Amino acid sequence: MRRRKPSKSSPLWGWLRWLAVGFILSYALAIGVVAGFVKWLGQDLPDLDDVTNLRLSQATYIYSADGVLLGTTMSVYRKWVPLSKIPKTLQWATIVAEDRKFYTHPGVDPKGIARAVWECLKARSYVQGGSTITMQLARNLYLSSEKTIQRKLKELLLAVRLERKFSKEELLELYLNTVCYGHGAYGVQAAAELYFGKDVGELNLPQAALLAALPKRPSDLSPFVNPKAAKRRRDYILDVMAEEGYITRSEAEAAKRVPVTEGLRPEPTWLIDPPKAFHFVEYVKRELVRRFGHDIVDRGGLKVYTTLNYRLQKEVEMIAERYLRAYQYTGADQMAFVVIHIPTGRILSMYGGRPYRADPRTGKRKLDHFNRAVLAYRQPGSSFKPYVYAAALEMGFRPKSLFNDSRISFPIGNGKWWSPKNYDGRYGRTMTLETALATSNNVIAVKLIRSVGVDKTIEVATRMGIRFPSNTNPASASYSLALGSIGVTVLDHTAALASIARNGLRVIPTGINRVYDSEGKLIYSAKSEHQQVLMPEVANQLLTMLISVVTKGTGRRAQIPGYQVAGKTGTSENVKDVWFVGFTPTIACGVWLGRDDNKPLKFGSGGTLCAPVFKEVVMTALKYYPGERNFRTISREQISENSDNRDEDRKIRINICAESGLLATNFCPVTYSEVLPANKAPKRTCPIHREELQPVLICTASGKLATPNCPAQSVVTKTLPKSDIPKEACDLHMPVPPTEELNRQEGGQSSGD
Repeated sequence: MRRRKPSKSSPLWGWLRWLAVGFILSYALAIGVVAGFVKWLGQDLPDLDDVTNLRLSQATYIYSADGVLLGTTMSVYRKWVPLSKIPKTLQWATIVAEDRKFYTHPGVDPKGIARAVWECLKARSYVQGGSTITMQLARNLYLSSEKTIQRKLKELLLAVRLERKFSKEELLELYLNTVCYGHGAYGVQAAAELYFGKDVGELNLPQAALLAALPKRPSDLSPFVNPKAAKRRRDYILDVMAEEGYITRSEAEAAKRVPVTEGLRPEPTWLIDPPKAFHFVEYVKRELVRRFGHDIVDRGGLKVYTTLNYRLQKEVEMIAERYLRAYQYTGADQMAFVVIHIPTGRILSMYGGRPYRADPRTGKRKLDHFNRAVLAYRQPGSSFKPYVYAAALEMGFRPKSLFNDSRISFPIGNGKWWSPKNYDGRYGRTMTLETALATSNNVIAVKLIRSVGVDKTIEVATRMGIRFPSNTNPASASYSLALGSIGVTVLDHTAALASIARNGLRVIPTGINRVYDSEGKLIYSAKSEHQQVLMPEVANQLLTMLISVVTKGTGRRAQIPGYQVAGKTGTSENVKDVWFVGFTPTIACGVWLGRDDNKPLKFGSGGTLCAPVFKEVVMTALKYYPGERNFRTISREQISENSDNRDEDRKIRINICAESGLLATNFCPVTYSEVLPANKAPKRTCPIHREELQPVLICTASGKLATPNCPAQSVVTKTLPKSDIPKEACDLHMPVPPTEELNRQEGGQSSGD
């Protein structure tokens, strides 16, 4: 008997219809929930186009001028190589070690994930991830390593996206160039250089298998740390490679017999050796960031060739350490200096202090990143005086101008007075400015800055290249600025005084010569930047004076046989800082010695402690850059080329003050007459011998000298030159005659015509 189909109006049909509708709605809801969850999960995932930029994520390498690798700008060691240059054995070893189904899965291995879930359930904790190479790549490039379900889901989603966007070969290339192999090495090329000291293309089978073993646990499996564990893991990979048919069994057995240490470097010396020219490299990094920005410098794969001569650097570092040991008796614990090639401004050597210091809490040695040659503002003492003298020469003073070093005092507030003191304790002598600078006379330097003005001195020093601390107003030092009471840096101070050697032409110091991008294209080449900061005649006069400092003054220990040397010593108050800054015709060097805690040294001066260091450092530099032996000064004819020839032909007779070298006033005690070209004659009058000023009481009602009868409210005190003091007394407030005074008392009036 045939069963009838249920009619569309029967209850059974209605039940089936509602069941189908419910199933469809449930399926659609599930799809919507999953789609919404995926959309929510992926809303903060990165754009995969950024992978293109990661190909450029390489360290910037910094080289010396003689081709020595000094350092990099990344905390990791990475070099990118294309897949075509990576041996097939290393590619196969990586696949069998990390993801055997790499070429067949869509980025996710369901069986591997199921196996990992089962292991996690058994252990009741997160113990296995089941990650494919693509999933590891997603995590390494974009995600953190935190062990959470949400991170794992994001990893899965990213892996699928990566598989859709890139080929298997591109994904493998990305992985092999970004995975960590331990000891800071990222990528197979960096690992090959670190562990075997060779290019990745030169690795043999056992070496390739050893590198493939490391990403699983880089620290525990390092052949430097645990060679036995590294060998077990390597041999396991070789066996699997044979099982999968990548190599033969005989090849695997032969590779397993090779000791894991064969071909291995003794130790990663580039990681543990003291950094080369450490403070100079840090200085160059800052300059690169200022010019190109952090992103390009940190990850752009630049090749930077600096100006530093590494052979010279090694020699002068030994000189610095030797003198620091020798000067322990003074209490000095740090030194800093720079060596500059004057014609080009290139920094040939830099010593920013000892590269290591002891941690006060643990006592362990750690790198000291503070560069005392560039970052430390220390009081220059008398080595600042050349800026005062430069200002004076610009205003018409001459090296032979006479000054007297009699004692002088200045009020500094609260009833206190400041009196500059000479180092030798002697006063009352008359000497030329040249002698005063050579002997580092303090009183005359203070009298000179009083004559030229503090603001003028600051303007000249700034123009020559001095940058004062940003939180300090140098004018606040007043006349003590002449004695170097405001801090400067070694680099600025050295470069500024070096301009005197080139007739007032300053060359901006630089540590960078050429910069190439990751493709080898030249993107920067240094050019000497010149600035005329002093007139040639002023620079020549000051040069002569600074030569006298070395030949017959406080800098005699800086003399170098066969070379003219100019410079200036400096010792700050309480001997906290000692200096010598000087130069030959081609080499400039500034040396500072002191303590990091800014405590005074037990004894010493710039001439006794720093001048010998300067001499030895510069003599070492002259071996590489001998240059000229004598200074070239611009002749009178060369100077006059830029002056008015009509004024040069016109001669005038003028009276000159013997002490200041400027136009004499009626109050200059010693003067002489001289005939000079009009364009060479002083333009300013002597500021030292001014008309004597005298305080007098003046009656404001009459403008004449006050008398005892002038009302108090009408009397003021004025300080006037003698020639301007009134000769007559006030006649408005005269004494009253006695009879008139009597009439006033009686109430009567005086009669008159």
